[in-house]
Amino acid sequence: MPRVMALPSLLVLMSFVACGDKNADGTETGVVLNTAPAANAGADQSVSADGVVTLDGSGSYDADGDALTYRWEFEHVPDGSTIQSKEAPFTRNGSAEAVTTTFIPDTIGTYVVSLWVSDGEEQSAKDYVVITTQTPDTLPVADAGDDVTVDVDAVVTLDGSGSYDPLGRAVTYAWTIVDTPDGSSLSALAGADSASASFTADARGVYVINLVVDNGLTSSLADAVIVTAVGEDSAPTANAGEDIIAEDCTAIPLDGSGSVDPDGDKLKYSWEIQKKPSGSKVSASSFSDASAAEPTFFADIAGDYRLSLSVHDGTSWSAPDLISLTVGERSYNTAPTITITDFPVVDAGEAECEESGYTYNCDDCSDQTITWGTNVTVTDADGDAFSSAWTLTDGNGVIATSTSLVTSVKLEDITCSEPGVTDDNEFVFSLTVTDCTGASTTATGTATAQCTGVEATE
Repeated sequence: MPRVMALPSLLVLMSFVACGDKNADGTETGVVLNTAPAANAGADQSVSADGVVTLDGSGSYDADGDALTYRWEFEHVPDGSTIQSKEAPFTRNGSAEAVTTTFIPDTIGTYVVSLWVSDGEEQSAKDYVVITTQTPDTLPVADAGDDVTVDVDAVVTLDGSGSYDPLGRAVTYAWTIVDTPDGSSLSALAGADSASASFTADARGVYVINLVVDNGLTSSLADAVIVTAVGEDSAPTANAGEDIIAEDCTAIPLDGSGSVDPDGDKLKYSWEIQKKPSGSKVSASSFSDASAAEPTFFADIAGDYRLSLSVHDGTSWSAPDLISLTVGERSYNTAPTITITDFPVVDAGEAECEESGYTYNCDDCSDQTITWGTNVTVTDADGDAFSSAWTLTDGNGVIATSTSLVTSVKLEDITCSEPGVTDDNEFVFSLTVTDCTGASTTATGTATAQCTGVEATE
């Protein structure tokens, strides 16, 4: 940004002349001139608000070569900043009088810092540097504590003390109610802005509580704690386990073994999908066994999923318990490989040819229907499921099911050139195989249909 120079009411460019002794001719001797120094606060900066800002006044100078002293000051800070009220806002040796110094931003916005220098006789005009702090990439981490099972009407104390900021900043807390069981009148938490919020589980079922922490610059992602309240009606209580962070295209283990029945009855389990990201094709078959206590779940794309678990004790079903899956893209992958062998040759029979000048006009041989794909092997080093797509890139024909690795194909327009000659008609197929992560491989294979020309009969 342009430099802004503060102008005093009287701009002094040079110091007064210091008078010395006079020579015999009346001229003065020992005249000393002083040039005022110039401050240079450095280039404007745009930085992440979670870093340390370094101020550099080393570009300041004095034309006379005099030693300089420095003075840094905050001229403007963003709304919400308390940095000006601190006893020592500059953090390098706590000094506002160093050539270079630093400060730690305490909010997002624009800071304006001034620098003036002195050569011992005169002080420079102020020079200004503008520091714009941006929202940091590093977020604080919320930890809402372990899921718990309590008796109905019990007072539940939540523990967010495991939350932290990677850079050591203090965090503030915000607990919110996400879900409550039917019959509950819970609408607020005691101490919702502290590390230890609390509430009374006034109804049997599942309570979902979120915690978000803030370091003064930015907020964390929400972390959920699930509180399951069991009653005295002998009905079972489902526990789907803690929320999970995982990668797509992997078998994600689920754990419903924490589900309980007050009577000790044997439980039956039922897992269901309640939410999936846009574009996901997961279904009940994405569970290795939706009726198992500890199945796996195959998430096909990155995104947020919500699953539920209900249990049955032979008499009644529990309320469903919810679990959130935050799924990112898988960090490793090997594309599938395709091997095509044994290119088939089929006999399409004969076609009559009539002489036409120096050439022949020949009929087409009959269309041929073949089974295609039995000569193809697809492997994936990661064991990923894959999709297939056939196209006919040379020759005319109809592929019955282009997305099936093995399919039937009708070969059409099989021709010959003249009597007594068998012509090879090549049909080139292209196969593209795509694994769960989107990595694909393409290969080609050829089928040949032979057509033999014969003289036309009268």
